[in-house]
Amino acid sequence: MGGETDDLAARATRPQSLIITIYGAYSRPLGGWVSVAGLLDLLGVVGVDEAAGRGALSRLKRRGILVADRRDAGAGYALADSTRRSFDLGDARVLERRTPPPDRGWVLAAFSIPEASRDVRYRLRSRLARVGFSQVSGGLWIAPRQLEPDLRNVVESLGLESLVDVFTAEHTGFTDTAQSVAQWWDLPAIGLSYSEFTREYGPLASAITRRRTRPEPEQACADYTRALTAWRPIPYVDPGLPAHYLPKSWPGYRATEVFFTIHDALARPAMAYAREVAGGAR
Repeated sequence: MGGETDDLAARATRPQSLIITIYGAYSRPLGGWVSVAGLLDLLGVVGVDEAAGRGALSRLKRRGILVADRRDAGAGYALADSTRRSFDLGDARVLERRTPPPDRGWVLAAFSIPEASRDVRYRLRSRLARVGFSQVSGGLWIAPRQLEPDLRNVVESLGLESLVDVFTAEHTGFTDTAQSVAQWWDLPAIGLSYSEFTREYGPLASAITRRRTRPEPEQACADYTRALTAWRPIPYVDPGLPAHYLPKSWPGYRATEVFFTIHDALARPAMAYAREVAGGAR
């Protein structure tokens, strides 16, 4: 499930972000297609009115994220092939409980794109940043080695294989590696994203822990969709650094527990509700 960058509170209520979450979390078990009527019903559950929902759908269609597809159940939208690939790759970052990995070194992307193609260069840099890479200098970008599949997906989706070289490497000098890491990534800003998530959704996780009854399906869908929308970009901002490069009181640990408390309790009833609603006509 692909990442976005933005203010957490705004993202969790933005129609486009919520639609991407709905397609990423619920549509693939249903074949990657959702009727317009069903999608608008699901958006209504999270407080998005019909006009805003239709406008957001049109924008996602123009961006090539969704494809208009009429079926027996009526008008609807399906995932574009490139969107489905991004979602499938992103599941490992968004929906699997990540712990700081062992130090396996780094993956590097090196490229030199002429000024005449600066729009291509901008798209590549933007996409690399969105999956957790950081710029070392010029056309040299770095990330922990486990992000090599993300790098390859970015390069291949942009059709830039002939312009990008990929290396794996170790950092051996001359600056201390921890000092370099602190220059390459803004760890305080990443930590703040985690802290904001915990502040916003920690009360929901606490309520879930105290609850003794099954969650009501519609409310589960609303709560889970909002929480997932807020969480989804954070594992992309965070490249997944080994623990010895992180501050001792890393807020990512607590935020991860908060999200997966919500996920473990609400993902299934939310999916059951979405399955009931998403494929049918109003």
